[in-house]
Amino acid sequence: MIESCVDTMLSIDAWLDEKPYKELYDGVVHEKVSPQRAHGKVVQRIGRLLEDWGGSRGDVAPEWRVYLAEGTTLVPDLAFISDERLAPLPEAQREKPPFAPDIVVEVRSPADREANIRRKTELYLAHGARIVLNVDPSTRTVSMSDARGEVTLRPGDVVTSPAFPDLRIPVYDMFAPLDRKI
Repeated sequence: MIESCVDTMLSIDAWLDEKPYKELYDGVVHEKVSPQRAHGKVVQRIGRLLEDWGGSRGDVAPEWRVYLAEGTTLVPDLAFISDERLAPLPEAQREKPPFAPDIVVEVRSPADREANIRRKTELYLAHGARIVLNVDPSTRTVSMSDARGEVTLRPGDVVTSPAFPDLRIPVYDMFAPLDRKI
């Protein structure tokens, strides 16, 4: 019986990790939206900025599946998890941590629903995220949520947080790749 249960969980997990990736929350399977050029360029840029800031104190990775609770698994566009939180985990659990990343970045796609974005933000914060950045390439805004609430940042603003006193990411820098002329 136990082997059957384990086999079932492994097959479910494998199915979630087939492209398009799937997220599971509130009892519903949600397919991740297929990224387009602007989305990919912004994700890559923010990944570089986060790596420059935090690469020596934790891991930054795209599409890093996390398990938040029974029946809840999300795949943020970008995640930063500190070494302090990763170190106690067994190696296998570091691949799919049982908590939200310290910093979550979700880059909005045109098909993303506002209700889903808000719900995922709530889930991330409730399960250990210290900062959630919802980045919108079409409006070039960043909605930053943390323990203090939510604030909308625009080019000219800088992402900062008391949770990470030395974090400083200019919003305009996140969108700089979109200004390249072809």
